[in-house]
Amino acid sequence: MGSITIFARMGIKPGNIEKLEALAVEGCRVAADEPGTLTYDWHYSEEHASLVLVETYADSSAHFAHMQADGHGEFMGTLMGLIESIEFFVLGEPTPEHAEALANVPGAQFYSELASK
Repeated sequence: MGSITIFARMGIKPGNIEKLEALAVEGCRVAADEPGTLTYDWHYSEEHASLVLVETYADSSAHFAHMQADGHGEFMGTLMGLIESIEFFVLGEPTPEHAEALANVPGAQFYSELASK
């Protein structure tokens, strides 16, 4: 199995950008210490109405471990309370157990690799 990339675009509920900024900083701090985390980047639009999260992991097991880490469920609950919409794309080939967990994210869409360098 190859790498797994998560691309999530979220609409921000009005008045929540400062809370999201703090959450993003905390998420980056935690992800920096997780084995197999290659990319964990948050970006927001110029008007602060939406944000994009890009995560890349060495493989499915690295992202699945991230999802099972202490505090991840609470983190996701807080995030979902601050956003009004989400588009969630899984790029790569997650294991069946990992794919089942990812399918619980609202609107999760799965894309297999077509070509890569």
